Amino acid sequence: MLYKYLPPERADVLQAMRIRFTSVVSLNDPFECLLKVGENDYQLSPKDAVNSVNFVSLSRNHKNLLMWAHYADCHKGFVVAFHRNHSFFRNSNSVRYRRLRSDLNGASPNSLTLENATKSITLEKAVDWAYEEEERLFLEDVPEDLVSVGTDHWQQPILLNSLPKDSLAAVYLGLRASDELVDRIKRALFENGIRIPVYRAKTNLGEFSLTFDEVKEFADQTPEESRLQKGTSC
Repeated sequence: MLYKYLPPERADVLQAMRIRFTSVVSLNDPFECLLKVGENDYQLSPKDAVNSVNFVSLSRNHKNLLMWAHYADCHKGFVVAFHRNHSFFRNSNSVRYRRLRSDLNGASPNSLTLENATKSITLEKAVDWAYEEEERLFLEDVPEDLVSVGTDHWQQPILLNSLPKDSLAAVYLGLRASDELVDRIKRALFENGIRIPVYRAKTNLGEFSLTFDEVKEFADQTPEESRLQKGTSC
């Protein structure tokens, strides 16, 4: 499985079945924009990055406490699980974690082609990030069905690409997920005709870790039936 950690406001990923493919300039690690060549650093500027490689960051672990804190709004968000062997995700690439920086960011100049040079260069990160167990899926490796919804803080286009419904495997709700988020996710799955297990996080009594229980009402009820049971109106 591959997992995407998301804050509550990104319930639109399940509503619209679209996910963002991001430029390296828009990421939170300043080394992402640097290319080491010998004793020199070359920085990718926001202007030059507009037409550069874009990717979505995923993880091989859905239980990491730091990831839930950093990327799922302090456990108030959710995680979407995808089938790793689905054709859409089959070409994802594992990030290499290192303590020392390599020339060309670890890419071998003898084996590079113009097509995969930038991709290879973006796959080396500091060992400090190893807890993320990151995989990167590049836009050039998936069927493109893009919509642009504006620009971000770095003036990079916000590009959303469609997701195949059958690539979804499960949803994991955070420990602090609100009733509003639960209802939005329930409605999104129902309206898209997606029947997958949904789990809710809870703390383990004997260790610092999370466990997940399946939320049965997602499989048994529509959002409208759930509201009626609670005695609320539309």
